[in-house]
Amino acid sequence: MTCEETRLRVADELFGGARSDFDDELQQHLTACDSCRAEADAVRTTWLQMGRLPEPEPSRAVAGRFYAALHAWEQAEQTSQQASMKPEARGIWRWWPSRPVLQASISAACLAAGLFTGSMVAGKKAPASAASSGEIAQLRKEMSGMRQLVTLSLLQQQSASERLRGVTWSYRAEPDDVQVLSALLQAVNTDPSVDVRLAAVESLKNLGESPVARRGLEKALTKQESPLVQISIVDALVELQDKNAAPVLRALNSSAELDPNVRQRITLALPSLQ
Repeated sequence: MTCEETRLRVADELFGGARSDFDDELQQHLTACDSCRAEADAVRTTWLQMGRLPEPEPSRAVAGRFYAALHAWEQAEQTSQQASMKPEARGIWRWWPSRPVLQASISAACLAAGLFTGSMVAGKKAPASAASSGEIAQLRKEMSGMRQLVTLSLLQQQSASERLRGVTWSYRAEPDDVQVLSALLQAVNTDPSVDVRLAAVESLKNLGESPVARRGLEKALTKQESPLVQISIVDALVELQDKNAAPVLRALNSSAELDPNVRQRITLALPSLQ
């Protein structure tokens, strides 16, 4: 085994698991060659020291990059809306995607790049103090706010498919996010698309730990004209075991104009809510 081959083998074995012992053939060469043995010891020591380095924390510059990415997303959204009204518009923003979901994805990618860069910079500095933990908590809060912003923006789009994507984004919201809950309840009550209303009911069921979601579903039940949406709400209330919904179901069941399929579902549901 040559010295060049030895250097490669040492690097391979350390990279594969930072072993403390090498195989017999490699060990024999290291025993016979003082130069390679010294170099291998130095590489192994450096490798083990690198493994003891603390986990890098984001630098204070990350927050600034986050707001810059968010600002770019907001500006791009406004520009794309203007471009859709004026096809002749020109400029660099014509390359920005018009769909909010793609815009949000690009912004999230920019944020991830900022976090990675911040982590690399922080890795060269001293271990993070207690203030860094507070910064990370603040970043998490800002990420939650960004998810809320995207959800609310999509739920206000004219396209039903975009509003459906907004409902999908709502699954990432915090259970106690009142603004997202209110937007979902408004979708259940007023959205012209039955598909969007059905999807919003499912999302509210997912957030069913919130009293706001439960009470909102109870009130929405009496406002529905679609039997499909009514049945979906009944099933959600049963799955959530919302016993406060029993009086609402009995009152709706007494309506002479109630769809027979909805009446049958309510009749089956009431015993489980007693």
